[in-house]
Amino acid sequence: MDLDKEYNRIIRKRIRTALIIVIFAVLLFVILFNYFKITHNGRTAFKEAKNVKLALSMLDIEYYSKGKCVYEPDKKHGLSKESIERIRGILENKGTVDIISYDYDLKIVTGFTYQIGNYKVTYRYEDGEDNWDVDYFINLYDY
Repeated sequence: MDLDKEYNRIIRKRIRTALIIVIFAVLLFVILFNYFKITHNGRTAFKEAKNVKLALSMLDIEYYSKGKCVYEPDKKHGLSKESIERIRGILENKGTVDIISYDYDLKIVTGFTYQIGNYKVTYRYEDGEDNWDVDYFINLYDY
């Protein structure tokens, strides 16, 4: 009988060890999967924001030839409704663009934010260099 008890104890210990290993492996997989998913989608948002910068530059050149400016500080996003529609038409995406700053002397957008889903990309042109920040937001509460 002692052998049966010892055998059952060894089997339970092996099952418990196997369960711990499986749970740890699944947990590690979920963490790594989410990390790579967030990183990949962040890179995609960054690429789209670079396309927004290019579209804003092209649109600003077009507006300059008409004697207008792409930046309109009295509008909600710093862009006219026509400009927003043109950018969406060029890029075919659903993100929102907000111009933060504009240099009237250089005739360039020196700061904007691009937000799509839980990602927010911030662009700043400072000291002759482009600076980019990509942020990921986690929704804590949904009422």
